Amino acid sequence: MPRQTNTEIHNEIQLIKKDLEYVKQLQTTMQEDVRDIKKNLLDPDSGAIARINRNTTFRKSASKAIWTVWIAVLGIITKLMMDR
Repeated sequence: MPRQTNTEIHNEIQLIKKDLEYVKQLQTTMQEDVRDIKKNLLDPDSGAIARINRNTTFRKSASKAIWTVWIAVLGIITKLMMDR
């Protein structure tokens, strides 16, 4: 393999520098994307986890309310049937 000239080495170094700059730009973009994802997931006020927790709490309380209504309805039906 022939020996590289200074110009060829310089050109290769320039290509490596350009590639490195491109990688740095992509890394910055990726960091911003990860920051946005973390904010959307972990924000204590409006993040996905907070919404899931609020939804679960609502479902549990709504389930209790629905069972209360069903028991009341069954009690009324039973009372109506016993009074006849």
